[in-house]
Amino acid sequence: MLPYAPWLCWLIPMIGSMLMLLFGTVQRTRRFRDHLAVASISLCTLFSLSMIPDVLAGNIIDWRISWAPFELGVLVDPLNVIMACVVSVIGLFVTLFSVGYMRGESSLTRFWFFIQLFIGGYIVLVMADNLLLMFFGWEIVGICCVALTTFWHKDPNKAHQGLKVFMILRVGDILLLISILLIYVYSGTLNYIDLQQQTNWMLQLSRSGFMLITTLLLFGGAVGKSAQFPLQGWLPNMLTASPSSFSALTECLAGPFLMARVLPIFHQALTLGYSELTLFFLTVTWMGVFSALLGALIAMTQRNIWHVLAYSISSAIGYMMTSLGLAGLMNDLTSGYLAGTFLLVVDAFVSGLLFLTAAFISYVVSSDDLSYMGGIKNKIAHRGMEVGVLAMISLPPLSGFWCTNWIQTVALDLAGEASRNGQQILQFSGYGVFVMLIITGAFTAFYGIRMMGFIFGKGAQEPEEGKTKKIPSIMRISFVAMLVVTMIIDFSVPLLIPFFNRFFFPLLHQMFLKDVFDVLIYILPSISTILTLLALAIGGYPAYRIYVARKSDPTKLIERHRLLGKAHTFLRNQCYINTLYYKIAYGTIRFSKIMYRYLDMSLDVLYHKIVYGTIRFSKIMYRYLDMSLDVLYHKIVYGTIRFSKASYRYVEMEGISIIGVKGVNEIFQDLSDLGLSFSRWAYARIELRGFDSFNYNFAAYLVNLSKKFRKTHTGILSYNMSAVLLGIVLLAILLLHFGGLL
Repeated sequence: MLPYAPWLCWLIPMIGSMLMLLFGTVQRTRRFRDHLAVASISLCTLFSLSMIPDVLAGNIIDWRISWAPFELGVLVDPLNVIMACVVSVIGLFVTLFSVGYMRGESSLTRFWFFIQLFIGGYIVLVMADNLLLMFFGWEIVGICCVALTTFWHKDPNKAHQGLKVFMILRVGDILLLISILLIYVYSGTLNYIDLQQQTNWMLQLSRSGFMLITTLLLFGGAVGKSAQFPLQGWLPNMLTASPSSFSALTECLAGPFLMARVLPIFHQALTLGYSELTLFFLTVTWMGVFSALLGALIAMTQRNIWHVLAYSISSAIGYMMTSLGLAGLMNDLTSGYLAGTFLLVVDAFVSGLLFLTAAFISYVVSSDDLSYMGGIKNKIAHRGMEVGVLAMISLPPLSGFWCTNWIQTVALDLAGEASRNGQQILQFSGYGVFVMLIITGAFTAFYGIRMMGFIFGKGAQEPEEGKTKKIPSIMRISFVAMLVVTMIIDFSVPLLIPFFNRFFFPLLHQMFLKDVFDVLIYILPSISTILTLLALAIGGYPAYRIYVARKSDPTKLIERHRLLGKAHTFLRNQCYINTLYYKIAYGTIRFSKIMYRYLDMSLDVLYHKIVYGTIRFSKIMYRYLDMSLDVLYHKIVYGTIRFSKASYRYVEMEGISIIGVKGVNEIFQDLSDLGLSFSRWAYARIELRGFDSFNYNFAAYLVNLSKKFRKTHTGILSYNMSAVLLGIVLLAILLLHFGGLL
């Protein structure tokens, strides 16, 4: 692994997007914009691929930043690394393709800014070691998706489609954010490894009754991002409105990646006895298989190639969700988990090739309508369409055949396991999912061959001369590179599956398919193989006759069969799901207007009446109460002033002469005179004759006594020693006489 590869693989494209703003504003450096984008994505790819040897060596690295104010870290493990490699490699092909595709556009700085930011945000999403950082990447990808959808924002229709994409994506994002907050409240962490190792939060979440709600909210976020029912309506709008070269980088794969990321955590919770998660995994399974079937049905009737591919990828992601849901319901999640993640990786290249093929052809003919994309005499585009479509419709031995068979076998395994354990609901679910996947395979074969027949079929309408564009060499080179990589993956799936199992061993700790023979034994000898081929024939043969061989007219068939015509109209209008969205939106607006008219305006009238009533009441209070209080206050003030003047005159100064009472001032004057007279008397008699006389007399007495006592100190030594001896004798007598008292 290159130094700091888990960080630099997403920091480099983000730094490149920031530098793009600088390059785009300086006239001299604008010609280097393409080179900067290609260089940053190339380095991103290099750092992503460098992490593969560490994973193969069995290392799982949780690189956390301890000083960050929130949980910040990257996780190097099989799932994160393989998704980072997929995103960066496809991103590099798309970047090279876009150099030619977007040549001459006036807003290239904005385009390259969002492309690099999109890839950087996508790798943040897949490399994060916690749900919080993952959500940051999740939002960056969503914002870039909306920004690229509205790239040609001067077109009102495309601006409206961008708004629709934004609104639908926000629904899923809000659900995901609520789920993340609930998990954090009960666990105190959002780190994937900590959530799996610390199971106490699962107990608390289950006791509170929020376990099922939290998991379903998280799945709702994945549904929104992966264009699953009922939030799949944004994807056709995004692919139609955005630059077609960007289509190969759709954010839909983030949804199944998130489910694969949290699947081991929730499966562990189910094995610990939190049975409500059985309903969660059943929901994931059935929503996935229903979305796969619905996407295939709607794709059968669409005329815009981007609508066909949009519902195609929605259907493919339905397969992935189904596989991950089945894995959660089984005792051992290894087979279903590997099947879902393997399809996630392989379909990224297959769908990316189909998107680039569609962009390649639409660039030449300047149209997205299948009716006007036919007759292209380009072998490279033909090979790209063949490889992508034949893999998508599960034609052996291409990747779709192995992946769909694998998932269908997992469904049968669940049914068998549930039958042995006496779980009838899971048993019926396994068989029901298997049947729906087979039916979906037939519809997939129909719309895949139909799309290829429109463009390369017999008698396809050729574009008018002078209206086709010349393909730039950089587009051709990147397209061929994508085609070669996809072909290698498509034709080597039986070899890649054991390698994929070994690659994921550090995460799953189990080898399920050790070599090619295990793959062949597990997948081929199954009823699934026979029914897959039968579904391919049932769905593909009519499409071949109608759209490739042109032996039947689809318009006449619709007119001849009334029920078929109604079904075609229903599916052509995308099951009226978009119509339902608009009715809900307009109904909400109309309800808001009614509420404003009858409730809000009534409240306004009530508010006005309250205000005017308050003003009127205030005026009355001012008139009858406030003015009366003013009069009272004035009387009190004037009364106080008058009382003060009277007190000053009759109490302070003059007194009350009528009854002979002196004023306070006169009383104080009399008291002062009396005090002064007493002080003079006390000074003469007490101070001078008393204290001073006593002090002088006592001092004179002490002086006389000292003079007399001094005569006893003659200074003769014999007298002094006799006095000392006399003192000692007296001291001894005192001690003998009073010693017992001491």
